Amino acid sequence: MAALPQEVEAWLGHVVVTQTSGAAAEVGAFRLFCAAVEDANPLYRDSKEAHDVAGGPICPPALLSAWSRPDPWEPDGRPVSRALELHFRLKEALGLPKAVVTRSETELHAPIRPGDRVIAQQRLDAVSPVAENRLGQGRYWTISVLYRRACDDVLLGIETLGFFGYGRDEG
Repeated sequence: MAALPQEVEAWLGHVVVTQTSGAAAEVGAFRLFCAAVEDANPLYRDSKEAHDVAGGPICPPALLSAWSRPDPWEPDGRPVSRALELHFRLKEALGLPKAVVTRSETELHAPIRPGDRVIAQQRLDAVSPVAENRLGQGRYWTISVLYRRACDDVLLGIETLGFFGYGRDEG
């Protein structure tokens, strides 16, 4: 388990997976989210204040990743990708079937607006040497997801996720 597989070495520092959903951002979803967390910010509604301050409603920042998740089913039976596909590919390539999130950071760069379609680019930033902790032997890795508006490639935000993969697959 000491050396990284060549496939994983080739992924380091590169966007490996690009995902987009057919769903565009929409104010109704903004309202449902706000209702669930009881957030009355008028910028997330089609309100006078949203138009005066932001030029129209904007998406709550916590929904950054919601607009690029792949559809969970295809009617023609085609296989679908998983929401953080690079993470699953990395677990498989390293033979580490279990993993936990060790950290999560979000940078916001531009607001998402109703009608925006979002593309998520998953980049492998780092993979550690073999490490051991209370979960066992495994590796730490970091994946950044760059969210871009599809129509003009504007960077909307970046999520950086740290993981620890473990549970060596002996098969």
